Amino acid sequence: MKAVVCTDFERAEVREVPTPSPGPEEVLIAVDRVQLSVTECLLYRGERVAHYESVATRLAEGDARLFGHEFCGRIVEAGEAVDGFDVGDRVYAPEKIRCGSCPYCRSGRSGLCPETTSVGYDRPGALAEYVRLPTGPLRRLPEGVSDAEGAALQPMASATLCAVDAEVGPGDTVAVLGTGVMGFQCGALASSFGAEEVYAVDVRDRSLGIAADCGLTPVDARAVDPVETIREATDGVGPDVVFEAVGGDQDHASEGEDPIAWAFDLVRRGGTVVQVGHISGELSVTPRVARSKAIRWLNPRKGVVPLSPRTDTSELAARRVASGAVPIGEYVTHELPGLESFEEAVEITVEKGRHDALGPAQLVVGDG
Repeated sequence: MKAVVCTDFERAEVREVPTPSPGPEEVLIAVDRVQLSVTECLLYRGERVAHYESVATRLAEGDARLFGHEFCGRIVEAGEAVDGFDVGDRVYAPEKIRCGSCPYCRSGRSGLCPETTSVGYDRPGALAEYVRLPTGPLRRLPEGVSDAEGAALQPMASATLCAVDAEVGPGDTVAVLGTGVMGFQCGALASSFGAEEVYAVDVRDRSLGIAADCGLTPVDARAVDPVETIREATDGVGPDVVFEAVGGDQDHASEGEDPIAWAFDLVRRGGTVVQVGHISGELSVTPRVARSKAIRWLNPRKGVVPLSPRTDTSELAARRVASGAVPIGEYVTHELPGLESFEEAVEITVEKGRHDALGPAQLVVGDG
């Protein structure tokens, strides 16, 4: 089979490699689409972001099959002990591989497992024609979810967990600072969970237009002060929940003009700030600001969380997409042919503004 093989940071090639055979509790998946994450692309360029040590170690050990945790495909072979999945099932991977034996896993809190194995970082991912995985991280794709949407569902599952952990409910007022992929998804999910008003703050016309089309209230931060505008619209109270979905390099959480400081300033007393975006480097905070307003600063759980005996956050995410409630396909703006387009996909994903991209680039690998 063909696969992308990394020989160093910023050096990769497509090679013929052996097609893996699944073990007793594993499946072999024919990859239809793979979507590069921003983290993967920054790692490829040598940035010291999450998973850097794992990637550096694997490269130091020799040529490495890296990246490709956001994908969809079809099961073509199943190990003899596989239960719950069949050949022909369309799947995606919203979970990491949990150890199953630590105190967190044994107590039903596997999302906090400290001994996870990450697809595409610790073991080969889906930048190949086939990927071999245990069934634990996998979920089926329902009818009505396209390949493009399926490859984009992993961040949607994370956004669903953000909205669930924020406890957004009927009648709430919500603000989203930054309507990139997950910011938009958090806003659309909040609306579908019953929020009465969702303000979507951004500086890009296309993102603001998509938010408006989805029933959110766009706020153009180039034209108005978003904090003053939303505070005035809420009679001086502020939103119940603010999703900070910009992340990146910020200096202070409770002073200045950084998005996280806006969130602290904007949220109502007793409200919740949800940290969706990953903040780089060190961040200062004045504790009394959060304490005086009784702000809950929430870092959402990771992975897949049960919601009832019949569903979990990953299944809910897929159903919201299948129903059209959260149109994640709007953010798939660049679809490239084959694994040979890997370098181009990295460039587009990192430099979205330069390429007029809204979300990460996708590689069309299989026939679907």
